[in-house]
Amino acid sequence: MPELSRKDLKQKINKGQFDNIYLVFGDEKMYVRIDTDYLVTKLMGKNPSEFNFHSFTFPCSLDDIAVAVQVVPFTDEYNCVKIADMDMNALKKDELDQLEAILKNIPDTTVLIFTMPTLEQDMKKQGAAFSKIKNYIKKNGVICFEQKETDISLARQIIKWADSRGIKIERADAYKLQEYAGDDLHTIKNELDKLCSYVGDGAQITGEHIDLLVPKRLEANIYYLADAIVSENSDRAYTMLDALYYQKAEPESIVNVLSRAYIDFYRARIGSECGVPIKDIASEFGYGKREFVLKKALPKIKKMPTSALRESIDVITQTIAEFHSTVSNKKLSLDKLTAKLILLAGER
Repeated sequence: MPELSRKDLKQKINKGQFDNIYLVFGDEKMYVRIDTDYLVTKLMGKNPSEFNFHSFTFPCSLDDIAVAVQVVPFTDEYNCVKIADMDMNALKKDELDQLEAILKNIPDTTVLIFTMPTLEQDMKKQGAAFSKIKNYIKKNGVICFEQKETDISLARQIIKWADSRGIKIERADAYKLQEYAGDDLHTIKNELDKLCSYVGDGAQITGEHIDLLVPKRLEANIYYLADAIVSENSDRAYTMLDALYYQKAEPESIVNVLSRAYIDFYRARIGSECGVPIKDIASEFGYGKREFVLKKALPKIKKMPTSALRESIDVITQTIAEFHSTVSNKKLSLDKLTAKLILLAGER
């Protein structure tokens, strides 16, 4: 069976079409938790029986899981086994063999749910063990990969959450909340709840409220670092760099986000030189409503030659490559990169 979207998964659940094995995982951890809880509730009710509902969190005993899977339903139609955050790549060969044996011997009356509400996974490097189990579940059960919301759908969700509390927020301010808080739904929901409590029933959340109450995420601060660099404000740039270190930002992360900021600068510049409207550039590269990033980029780099932008991207790329090879003192390399970028920003 192909991987299901959230919508398709809910449709199957609502129709009572249950499979014996589920894998619910992905980038959006809030949806992983919500959809797992929804599945369990539909299977077992709001107050599951301790006889027919068994919950494990990794690390846990595979022997205990094997026993739980074989339990015959006593008061319910199904026996449900939920395993949270099992790091399959951490299993030894004999443990992986045992897990495969468990999967191949699931009774028709048992539903086994693997859910990853906190386990972080590299989607490009899922590991041999995880890939093997995933492929088995794909053939014999249901897989639901929970994706991050797009900027547009996330803004709609923020507006919907606020509206449910009798509070208004304009779309532009919903995007601002995203810019400050990031794209993790749990973080955004917490920040929105804080804002709603502050403004009170029937009020409206404004950009000023967001500035006052929502701390800027690391990524936003790195974009401000890029702004300081292209404006040749070395004091501000190094002050912000120190602040990022204080926030425990890794040099690799800072450079990666810097590279994205410079790509934004470059796209805005080339589009302008070619007479392409910003909205068309945003559409071509999937910015969605974040086209304001490109609009803001143009004034910031108006004095900087295109050749300097290209060279800046080159030195950033070289630094990223060095980080993956021989560099031992990455903070020193990042300091040097910042100095080079400030010098390039001053070229005329």
